[in-house]
Amino acid sequence: MANNVLDPSALVGLLINLLPPTSKTLTSPHDGLAALVHTAFSALSFRLIATDDTSSAKEHPNNVLPDDWNTKGLVDRTFRYRHDQSGLEFVVKVIKLGQRTLISAIAVESDKSVSLDVATNDFVSPSFYPYDAAKSDAPPLVHGFISSNRVTDFISQLKLKIIQKLIPGLRKEGYIEETDDSSSNAGPAPRAENPPPARPRRPDSPPYSDEPYHLPPGLRPRNPLEIGRRDLDPFGGINPFQPPSLFPGSGGDGMFVGPDHPIFGTRGNRREMRGPWGGDGYLPPMGAPPGARFDPIGPNPGPFNPSFNGRPRRGPPGSGDPDNDEFMPPGAGDMFM
Repeated sequence: MANNVLDPSALVGLLINLLPPTSKTLTSPHDGLAALVHTAFSALSFRLIATDDTSSAKEHPNNVLPDDWNTKGLVDRTFRYRHDQSGLEFVVKVIKLGQRTLISAIAVESDKSVSLDVATNDFVSPSFYPYDAAKSDAPPLVHGFISSNRVTDFISQLKLKIIQKLIPGLRKEGYIEETDDSSSNAGPAPRAENPPPARPRRPDSPPYSDEPYHLPPGLRPRNPLEIGRRDLDPFGGINPFQPPSLFPGSGGDGMFVGPDHPIFGTRGNRREMRGPWGGDGYLPPMGAPPGARFDPIGPNPGPFNPSFNGRPRRGPPGSGDPDNDEFMPPGAGDMFM
């Protein structure tokens, strides 16, 4: 297997050879990062043709930088390249933005631009510069980039964000494209602030608790001795021959389902428990659209209000009967069916 063409030690050694022969000096951390970017492109066989936006294209032997490469802009360093595997011209700018460095690149003929923004001091050591490689006692250049691991991290981002997007599928011995694993490092999806309720709520009333045996507001608990007594009294206490109840106030819940049965809501002085769509209020919203031929779940609210939600009933007032719009199914009178 071929050696990594972008190995940190190889890049740092190549960088010194790409500096101008007459001035092998890096005056600032910005120049250090810019020279490292140029070194990476040179290692991948990009051909340097200019170091500004206006000069005519010309070849630079071995991609060695000209003497004025870092004097043509106050905050930016410009490199223009061509590559044998593409017919496009590439412009790469390394721009100083305060404590950050912005690397922007574009394939001129296709208007395809990419960028990479990094914190400058994450990849260079400011106290190391200026650096003069021509001095006999010059420290190792890798210290100017903190460490070899920092060089590796920077080149990895440069490949992923810049090089691979300018020339996808670049073929070079010892070159392997990076894979974007940012999705695997992403945190869990944020939870919804207002998740939908598990079941419809009673309209115009406080939400009910999910605790078992929770009574709605305004409904008093029954006497526990009354539980099951109505099974022996189908008429729910309305039998005139029945002696009075030992526990008054608990009538209306027998097996005889009349207008006052609790399944249709409470009556009298107690709060009305009926929902606006009939029954116990759990009919889905718009379950009975306005004007629909719909029989409400419960009887009329009372003998003095022969209507259901403001709509007149067609049954006898106060009778508790449903609307008179039911018909026998076809053939229901046929004794052979």
